[in-house]
Formats: sequence, structure tokens, C-alpha cells
Amino acid sequence: MVTINEEKSCFEKAKEAAPRILEMIVLYSFTAFYSVLVTLDLIYQRVFKGQQVCHKEIHQRPDVLENWEHHYVQLNDIRMHYVQSGSDDKPLMVLIHGFPEFWYSWRFQLKYFSSQYRVVAIDQRGYNESDRPSKVADYDVRLLAADIDQLIKKLGHKKAIVAGHDWGALVAWHVALTYPQSVERLVILNVPHPAVAKKNMRSNLKQFLASWYIFFFQAPILPEFVVSSNDYKMLDTMMRGRKGGIRLHRENFGEEEVECWKYVFSQQETLGAITGPINFYRAALRYPKEVTFNDFVKPPTLIVWGDADPFLIKEGAQQSVELCENGRVAYVEGASHWVQQDDPETVNRLIEQFLEERL
Repeated sequence: MVTINEEKSCFEKAKEAAPRILEMIVLYSFTAFYSVLVTLDLIYQRVFKGQQVCHKEIHQRPDVLENWEHHYVQLNDIRMHYVQSGSDDKPLMVLIHGFPEFWYSWRFQLKYFSSQYRVVAIDQRGYNESDRPSKVADYDVRLLAADIDQLIKKLGHKKAIVAGHDWGALVAWHVALTYPQSVERLVILNVPHPAVAKKNMRSNLKQFLASWYIFFFQAPILPEFVVSSNDYKMLDTMMRGRKGGIRLHRENFGEEEVECWKYVFSQQETLGAITGPINFYRAALRYPKEVTFNDFVKPPTLIVWGDADPFLIKEGAQQSVELCENGRVAYVEGASHWVQQDDPETVNRLIEQFLEERL
């Protein structure tokens, strides 16, 4: 027999769940909408342009990826691959890549900082040579942040300079918020503080429209097919296209780099090499970690922002600084979203100046 108090409890629970249910209805409505648009575009490419949308190859490992110091470390539930430059006795610098990237996105920083730091550029879980858990829940941002904290300890350090770009920057924010004792200094490239990102997605139309792919990535299978279609043409378009690609130093991402990217994301005949990275987006909306404007970042923070980023509004950088106890922002004029590859000289100089400052 259900008591009045139990009925009230059930009612209150339903009331609390209502906003989340409504949010999910809206979310999957947009997912369906963008899935239809993308499917129609694929049909158009095949029928009217004659493109081989189903064509893809298993690309061979380029020699340029061999000339580095490769390592593996066992964390709680995954084995993580990383590349290191600099000796073990130097201060640790951890570099976290974004989507759709891998450790090689930091090739310029690996070389530049190796004389002063033990520079470690990782493959995040689901990417390249790191383990690829199969469940969406395995890509909860709490686990992604815990990976970095565990990595720092496994490498024999108490603290590290933590730098992240794109999804790697989002993970770096969460590391600084959850494990501030493990972060000596924080370097963020072109991603706002999680609370700012959420606010701008909901209140800024420009940011909402620019983030359409996040909704599309919630669909099953189709996003993986799109990324791999036309022999992974999307990777080339994202990194070198007119709208979103590298702008200032296009020579930094030539045919050799394209082949590296295609190799990494074509390692399996199935779509396993792509599913893990896309699961980052799926988990972010299914298992959100609530971060508010009361969650201030304690470690000293530098935000480097390519101001020609078409994916994220520039205002997010300054809004994020205001949530740092000791933060500053530096804009790289004319640089794209892929700022550390687009203008590595400027980015390296900004990071170096920040790390040399006495705070």
C-alpha cells in the first residue's frame, strides 16, 4: 500500500526529472533533424556528384610516426599510449589532444619544450594506440579526468603542467576542478570553462548553430559512416578546409599529416577507431557532470585562443578567465581552432612566458 508521503515523494521525483526529460526530447529531436540532413547530403553526393561515399581504405602507418619515443602505461581500467620527449628527471608536462586528433597534434610542442620538461603527449582512451572501451559510459568526463590524474601519479610525479586542446582542454578543465592538487599550471587552448560552454550553448544562437555536430553525433552508426565516407575526407576537410581548417601556416598540415590522420582513424575495418572518439560527445550529453559558475579553477591558468575559430565563440575565452582564481587569456590573431598546429611559434612562446612567470 502506497502512503501519502510516498506518493508525494514519487511526485517530487517526477517533477525534478521533468526538465531533464524535456531536455532529452529536444536533444534527440535535433539529432533526428541533423541526421536527415546529413543523409540527404550523402545521397546528393552519390547520385549527383558521383562520389564514392562508401569508399574507405585501411591506411598504412607513415614513417614519420615512428621517429618518436613511444610508451604505454596501465591505468585503472585502460592501457594508455603516450609519446615522450625530454628526460624523466625533468618537471612533467602532459599534453591532451582533442577531436579528431591524437598525440601527433602536439608534435611542435613535444620538440620545443623537451629541453626543459618531460613532455608527454597522450592518446586519450578510445584513440589510436590507447585502449578503446566499448560502452558510451566508458567515456564519461569523470573517467577522462581521472585518467590524467592517474597518469601523473603512475609516471612518478605529484604534479604536472596540464595542457589541453579542444576535447583535451575540456578534460584539462575537469582535471583542474576535480584534482587541483595534481595541476601545477593549466594551459587551455580554444575551449571555454565547462560552465561557460553550457551557458553559451543554451543562450547564444551563434554558438548553438555552430555546435550542430554535437547533436548529430548522438545518432548511432551514421556519424561513424560520415567520418569514414569518401576515404575519410571529413578529416582532411576539418583540418585543411576553407571554413574551419588551419589558416596561418597551411604548410604545417600537408599531405603527410593527412595520411597520419587517415591511418589513425582507419586502423580497423570496422568503425572501432572512430566510435571511441565520437562516444566522447555521446557521453557528455548522456552523463553530464554539473559544473556551475561557482566552480572556480584554482591552479594558475593560461587560455590561448585562436580568434578565427568558427566552432567556438571568442567571448567564451574572457568569460572563462573570470572563473579562474589566477587566469589570463592570450589571443592568437587569425589562427584557427587548431591553434597549436596553426601558429606553433606564437603558441609556444605564450606558454613558455606563462611557465617562466613567478606567481
